[in-house]
Amino acid sequence: MGSFAEGLYTFETKEVSTLAPQGRINEELFKIKSYERLYTIRYGPFTLGNIKWEIRLIPRGENLLYYLCLLDDAVVVKKFGYISLVQDHSTNGDWKIVDWINLNKEVGFEVTPLAEGLGLPMVWLTYFSKSEQEKYSKDDCFLNKFVIWVIADDSRKAPANAVHLRQPHQPEFISPNLSVPSTASSTLLVTGDFADIIFLVKEDTFAAHRCVLAARSSVFRAELLTLEKDINMSMNSLCVSVRNIDRLTFKHLLHFIYTDTLPPDFEEVTPPERYHRMFVAALRFKIEGLKLICEKKLTKVVADAMITAIDLSEYHEFGLLEIVQHD
Repeated sequence: MGSFAEGLYTFETKEVSTLAPQGRINEELFKIKSYERLYTIRYGPFTLGNIKWEIRLIPRGENLLYYLCLLDDAVVVKKFGYISLVQDHSTNGDWKIVDWINLNKEVGFEVTPLAEGLGLPMVWLTYFSKSEQEKYSKDDCFLNKFVIWVIADDSRKAPANAVHLRQPHQPEFISPNLSVPSTASSTLLVTGDFADIIFLVKEDTFAAHRCVLAARSSVFRAELLTLEKDINMSMNSLCVSVRNIDRLTFKHLLHFIYTDTLPPDFEEVTPPERYHRMFVAALRFKIEGLKLICEKKLTKVVADAMITAIDLSEYHEFGLLEIVQHD
């Protein structure tokens, strides 16, 4: 059935009153799914059996949420159970059970969007509302205790060097690196060697390779198949006009298609509006990896603006700030 292990973990949540502002910010970040920017407190890591864990506290609104996070591959866990306790100072410091789950219940550590944003497979443990925080806290802190049982499926344990989470921006397949030469000037994309299609964007032209485009984008594939039916594809090269996209965006789009990366200087010099244009282009041509990179950047921009607005909320008596915050 698998190996059984049991662990008892006690830790203190300090400065409870200071977590409320972070909780309000986290609530806004949850709404826009900017999980990687969430404010969290980590307890651990712990070792239970041969599995490494940590417990994370995430303030959200007025609540304090606790999650159990695996630092090893999630497939090693077959079943797990726990009892969550808190020290009740109103009863001479007795421990009170606030939540539990039966070991007999199968629980999966799924890589949800929240878990992926935080970088770990995880499950929800328990939470404390504002009223519970006020009830159990003493000197602005309270003690938690978790009793955890786990049954591990040892036959499914991943190798030690296995990666349990694929980075969000990576595609389902890794494209061949077509820039094998050490200098960008000699890549297939730049030189146009063996190119069989020319794109006309405004007054600029870009040489490319139909097989690469079809392999990396279902939209390019469909459009090329349409061209194959409409014109004589025995021609050595085609010239296709591309509308509703600017020259620089299309250039960077092709660079990502060929190398699975953006140009080295893109991150340093690119304003948010450039990411916006790249995001629209990635949606148009269904380049999932590029879409997620741009989405990640734009989410941070929005999150920074929201955090700034929250930080400025105490200055609401200033007329212009109040109007902008209201809008």
